Amino acid sequence: TPLGQTWAGIIEVRDAYGWDPATFLSGLPAARVIGVEAPLWTETIRTSADIEYMAFPRLPAIAELGWSPQSTHDWTAFKSRLAAQGPRWRFMGVNYYHSTQISWPAGS
Repeated sequence: TPLGQTWAGIIEVRDAYGWDPATFLSGLPAARVIGVEAPLWTETIRTSADIEYMAFPRLPAIAELGWSPQSTHDWTAFKSRLAAQGPRWRFMGVNYYHSTQISWPAGS
């Protein structure tokens, strides 16, 4: 895409949702992970619309990883909840990435 560098691949929503922060550092018990972050590198970002496109819908995926136990993560349930946000984001004018992994409602 025109956003981002050529050496960095696209992180799809399922990949973001499937990330387990406890696996980042070997030997680290999951109980020791007290939070997550979702950095957004902005060297090629020019507008707030660019930020929205790069952050949504991946940011909600990372947020859910941070506030719910790994044992409760369910991709099918999450993508349904995420799809329901499409009309809201559209109404609010959010420039989100329309991932083909999500069955967005018509018009969202």
